[in-house]
Amino acid sequence: MAEAQQLEPVEVARNPWGVILHHEDWRTLELRWLPGELSDDDFKETLTLFAQMGDQHKPRYMIVDAADFHHEFGPGVMGWRDRNIIPRYGAAGVTKFAFLVAPGVPGTVEAGAQPGVEDSASFPTGWFSTRERAYRWLAEA
Repeated sequence: MAEAQQLEPVEVARNPWGVILHHEDWRTLELRWLPGELSDDDFKETLTLFAQMGDQHKPRYMIVDAADFHHEFGPGVMGWRDRNIIPRYGAAGVTKFAFLVAPGVPGTVEAGAQPGVEDSASFPTGWFSTRERAYRWLAEA
């Protein structure tokens, strides 16, 4: 039996701070943060775009590649995210969410942490330092 060919992800949106890819064959949206400076408003704009793509593509999984993300959030930004963005991911049908971070960042699965439901989410989130381990977790039943 021939192995199924995996399709390359398709870029579905972009702004100066991030690129959003659709992995259609495994119903996944991925946000890859681009290197560089950004403000809290830039962060909010990018997450809003990611949520809009979730509304459109109805992914089972979402990945945020934050290996090149370097921003310190101002007051209230994460509360805004919890109120305005996370519920949209769940409404789009997301069942697992993975963050990819730079090697050495604490709290990753590779360092012994376990994925879990965070804040206002209806799905578990895992933090990973390798793409391979994140993919493996997403594929687990």
